[in-house]
Amino acid sequence: MPWPLAETTDTLSDAQADMLRRVFEAVCVEHQIPREDVRAEHLARFLMAAFSGPLSTEKSLLAATRSFYLRHIAEP
Repeated sequence: MPWPLAETTDTLSDAQADMLRRVFEAVCVEHQIPREDVRAEHLARFLMAAFSGPLSTEKSLLAATRSFYLRHIAEP
């Protein structure tokens, strides 16, 4: 299952990149988002921005990404 922003994780450690992929995959699976869908790309971009900001733990990223999806991406 591809990570839409693979090129942007090149500067991260393997552990950081793996954590971002796990969060991304968890939310995609929970909400049945195809990895090739534009929603997956929006989700990945949010995740990268959140990780660059104040959120750096897997738990905080997962909570923020779930909330972002429900508020901004989920279809009504």
